[in-house]
Amino acid sequence: MGGAVKRRRSDALNSLLAWRLTELPDSWAPTHGWISSYALALVAILVIAGYAVVESRVVVRRLSAGAARLVRRALLVGLGLAALLAVATYVDFGVFRYGSYLNEWDFYHYYMGSKYAPEVGYTNLYGATLAADREAGLRYHHPRGEIRDLATSQICDVESVTAEANRYRGCFHEARWREFVADITWFKMQLPENRWSLILVDHGYNGTPAWSFVVGGLFTRHLAVQNPVSRWLMLLLDPLLLVGASLAVAWAFGTRAALLTVVFVGTHYLLSWGHLKGALLRTDFALCSLLAVCLVKKGRYKIAGVLLGWAILSRVFPAFLLLGPAVLLAHGYWRTRRFDRQLASLFVAVGATIALVGFASCAYFGGFGIWREWSEKITLHYAGGSDWDLGFRTIAESSFVRGVPVRDAVIALATGAAAASTVHPLEIAAILLLALPALTFVLALEHHEALAYGFVFVFLFSIAAYYYYLILCVPLVFFASDLGKLQNALGAAFLFFTGLFGYVLFSGWEPLRRTWVLFRGWHQTFPTYYFLSCLIAVTVAQMIALAGTRARGLERQQPSTRTGARTGS
Repeated sequence: MGGAVKRRRSDALNSLLAWRLTELPDSWAPTHGWISSYALALVAILVIAGYAVVESRVVVRRLSAGAARLVRRALLVGLGLAALLAVATYVDFGVFRYGSYLNEWDFYHYYMGSKYAPEVGYTNLYGATLAADREAGLRYHHPRGEIRDLATSQICDVESVTAEANRYRGCFHEARWREFVADITWFKMQLPENRWSLILVDHGYNGTPAWSFVVGGLFTRHLAVQNPVSRWLMLLLDPLLLVGASLAVAWAFGTRAALLTVVFVGTHYLLSWGHLKGALLRTDFALCSLLAVCLVKKGRYKIAGVLLGWAILSRVFPAFLLLGPAVLLAHGYWRTRRFDRQLASLFVAVGATIALVGFASCAYFGGFGIWREWSEKITLHYAGGSDWDLGFRTIAESSFVRGVPVRDAVIALATGAAAASTVHPLEIAAILLLALPALTFVLALEHHEALAYGFVFVFLFSIAAYYYYLILCVPLVFFASDLGKLQNALGAAFLFFTGLFGYVLFSGWEPLRRTWVLFRGWHQTFPTYYFLSCLIAVTVAQMIALAGTRARGLERQQPSTRTGARTGS
């Protein structure tokens, strides 16, 4: 009797929290949620322009203090309303793809990948999943009978993997295998059969061993995905991080910058897709980077170092954010023969966090082998590139064919030519021509600005899929901290423009659809991300120009300072 009551309570709670609709709209369609994204991004651009005008020297002289205060309040109210609507846009106004906030596809990879990392590592998840699926009644029916071999990153035949079912099962103790089968059974019933039958050709789980150790050890090993309360505790980690990061921006840079951040996250094309929503802690690397900038601004260097260390452990490429502070630290030591104690504490905290969590992950997995396995998988994953990658390399390693950008690797594959070197000498020269002056301009920046300015080197030296570009929040804060300066206002406004143009690149623009190939819409293909990389390159150039302007200003002040010192003597 008691068991039946518990089951009824569990079923009722499950149905309440699942919230599945009768009609299951495709929230990724250009007609769903994107109109509000256009409108709110335009509002943000207009508000930024309004602040730039009202805080310009010409207007400040002519406008009374009371009138200026009234205009600023009106702009802030408008921005606040836009932020509220951006939050609603971010959650698709409650009308979710497949009827649920839960992103089952992504959640499967990061829940199962971290929870069972000790058993399946980085190469056996799909084979074990197929074995568990068969044991509970096979539901995976790929239209071409394919599955991805995660050890080689190549597509292979399902039957060849099925034949090794005993090997995959042998990775588990009996109790853990039963738990694994139960989890797979739950996941495979959440997705429509046609979606489940494609999930095992994805590139798999790519979280670092440190991420697997912390998230697996603290959350997924102890929280059953079948339990709605446990599931929502995990689903709320990303929204809570977003709220926390927004509050931190308000604390460090003011309400205006925080509201702009909220509108940006809720409306930008690169952040509109499902990979960052309804998933398991997929935003930590970017938001910890943003929090680190805020904490450095407020003088909390050690905590900032811990968070930045975690961002690096989570996704590695945030390490490039440290290039700016490293230049400041080295330059300070060269001038005074002493390290800046605050910057030194930042680096010590970063290093200690990486060392502590890194070694703990090795102890958790029983050695360094798990890191080698992960690095080999990541190398394979990025070796061939992707149509969805963004960065300087996306621009450099492509050519135009009949007016359309195509990756050089694809051209080589199509023509049967030998694959070109991963990094061309001209590409190295171009990076150096951009990076060297960019590094010298760091000396004109404050510590928190130098950290945010590190996005320049993230773009130049790394390559990442579009859904990792939530880290664009870092350059947004770099610009939005002082919209009274024209360069800052232009930089912030242009970031919102990149989001607007992303939707145009995807779906085209009807007035010009028949006259210009660009506006016919390329959807989720390489040209969309090639041109978005070009737009983000403009943002990088704006950051370099702003730092360069600051450096030139300091150079002009130094002679006058020296003259004043001589006159005073």
